[in-house]
Amino acid sequence: MSGDGVMQQPLGGFIGAGGGIAALSASEPIPHDQPRFQHAFLSTVIAGRSDRRLALIVVLLSALGFAGTIPFASVILVQVNSFIPAYESALVLIDAITALMLFGQFRWSRSSALLVLAAGYLYDALIIIPHTLSFPGAFAPTGLLGGGQTTAWLFNFWHGGFPIFVIGYAFLNARQARRTRPADDAIDAATVGVTIVATAALVAGLAFLATNHGTLLPTLMDGNAYKPALTIAVSCTWTLGLVAIAVLWRQRRHTVLDLWLMVMLCAWVFDIALSAVFNTARFDLGFYVGRGYGLLAGSFVLGVLLIETGGLHSRLAAAKALLDEHARGLEDRVRERTAELARSNETLIDEIAERRKAEAQLHQAQKMEALGQLTGGLAHDFNNHLGVIIGNLDLLDERPGLDTDQKELVGDALAAAVSGADLTRRLLAFARRQPLRPERIDANQLIGDITKLLRRTLGGRIEIRLKLDGSIPQVLADPAQLDTAIANLANNARDAMPNGGELTIATSIGYLDEDYAAQHSEVTPGAYVAIEVSDTGCGMDPDTLSRVFEPFFTTKEPGKGTGLGLSMVFGFLKQSGGHINVYSEPGKGTTFRLYLRQNDLAAEEVDATGGEVETFSGGGERILVVEDNVKLRAVLVRQLNELGYRVSEAEHADGALALLDAGIEIDLLLTDIVMPGKLDGLGLARAFTERRPGGKVLLTSGFPGTRLTDVEGLSTTLRLLGKPYRKRDLARMLRETIADQSPADVKVSLSRC
Repeated sequence: MSGDGVMQQPLGGFIGAGGGIAALSASEPIPHDQPRFQHAFLSTVIAGRSDRRLALIVVLLSALGFAGTIPFASVILVQVNSFIPAYESALVLIDAITALMLFGQFRWSRSSALLVLAAGYLYDALIIIPHTLSFPGAFAPTGLLGGGQTTAWLFNFWHGGFPIFVIGYAFLNARQARRTRPADDAIDAATVGVTIVATAALVAGLAFLATNHGTLLPTLMDGNAYKPALTIAVSCTWTLGLVAIAVLWRQRRHTVLDLWLMVMLCAWVFDIALSAVFNTARFDLGFYVGRGYGLLAGSFVLGVLLIETGGLHSRLAAAKALLDEHARGLEDRVRERTAELARSNETLIDEIAERRKAEAQLHQAQKMEALGQLTGGLAHDFNNHLGVIIGNLDLLDERPGLDTDQKELVGDALAAAVSGADLTRRLLAFARRQPLRPERIDANQLIGDITKLLRRTLGGRIEIRLKLDGSIPQVLADPAQLDTAIANLANNARDAMPNGGELTIATSIGYLDEDYAAQHSEVTPGAYVAIEVSDTGCGMDPDTLSRVFEPFFTTKEPGKGTGLGLSMVFGFLKQSGGHINVYSEPGKGTTFRLYLRQNDLAAEEVDATGGEVETFSGGGERILVVEDNVKLRAVLVRQLNELGYRVSEAEHADGALALLDAGIEIDLLLTDIVMPGKLDGLGLARAFTERRPGGKVLLTSGFPGTRLTDVEGLSTTLRLLGKPYRKRDLARMLRETIADQSPADVKVSLSRC
């Protein structure tokens, strides 16, 4: 059902509503207050998932063709003077037919937005005519209406004017969607006539302006070559196309017509880009291919309108035949049919409810995945910035002669930077990219230990009750992350019970069956250890419940929460192969259920941990530092010098290989994984070990979850140091890497990363 309670279906679905065929055959427009026709046309039918999927495929194919043409856009081809008349004649015909069909739909819908869009297509068809007549070589060597300059300005009026009509259509559509009163029936055929005359007058005025450009407009062309002023004009035209796409995209609900208008505008933008931005002159490859995109752009909406018309005729014919057949025995079957329809309606209602539930869950999963992709992608650059800050503050803190105030200022700044790094780790937890150290854990013992702390931190007004099942097996998880997850849930429960209440933590064997897994794609059916955290607090409304795991979403007052606690719990459970769900009712409380894998499911994933070395100072070893961030590299080189190492540095892999080929002895390669150029840090590590067998490698990355499987089989141990890091962490990792002599440790390091 649509928002106004009208079933969204094609026109064929309304034929049996009584009088449908007669109404369609009448010459007078249907009154606006007859709801059975409100969702009969593409301009009113809300786009479905299949429509969006098809439109996305078309846009992607267009974009691939566009991207593949860009490198060759300036290649000059044979000048075909007949190309423009043929191409633009086809466009005039396409746009005129589209305008005619849209004016026809306007007579039924009384939509002022549709009237503006129809005027836009009429404007497009009319302004192409003077553009064709003025094009040099089309009908005369210098054109019939002023030559190349006139043509260039008409091109910009043409390609900049239509998006303005689309923007007007979108705004009027949004205004009509908010309006509860029916459209004004006084808008009749006379309005169409006035619109056509006004559009023609506008085209005539613009054609006159372009033809007399010498005194009013700047020069855009030098023969077939483009002048700088053309770049500015085309940029404005291009921007209008992008703005039209954005305005359409921001519509609250997209009709099928809106969807294909966006597809059309994408091809429209590609047309402008290839024929006036990425090419250099008329009749090059970009010029011809851009015109091809223009022809496609004009055809999209006409195509779907023609398909709609053909489908309408087919449905009308099928409906008439069906009505004739049913009329002969309708009275004998009416009771049976009524009962059958009632049963079908009940089934349909159940299916619709189930589908809506599944679609809502899919939308939520896609939204959370997109947020995870975004937050994880920000980590690398953000960690580089924090690395520069923390590194410089560490160096400044070690300088002699700082007084107490200076020491305090440095300490405060360093604490703030470390807090920023902790914030990044929380984002990475939500994005499921933080490094985990899973161990076999007795969940009951861990809960018992953390409860002692919670009793002190939650206060005496919160009563904590434990219901622990002694028969549950051990789980495989990172104990520190599980501690943090339970503490976050307990703290949120305390905030939900400002006047005190009851917090219950329970453990049990939980089963997630096939039906549950079918609704949650990330869940594997089977037995889990379930940890249930329940409170008797204020609970959450459905809107809050749907966003509870989003990063930075919080219901707390400003300054009292970052909104990352539950998102971190969500990411930890997902990365650990587990699952989390939540149930809440306003005024009755909230229950979070954490499902963790038993230790026999993936015991091989337990990380090995080693002890720290006793000293972190260098012994004069030479380290090759490869880091493309100039400021971070400068801090790193200074830290290494102070630790007693000799340092060679390079900005990228090519520079590092040049130093190796020059014969410089390198004891350890310290390289960032993400770097510009043909080789990233992983490729450089392989090249380094080929030139220096047995050489040590320490990798750094702003993505702590980076996998090193691409360099398996190297005869050296690989270690990963996540950004941002403290100087002491760098010193310890360097000594561990240099002191490590066992190639067998390679597999441990790879699995840990």
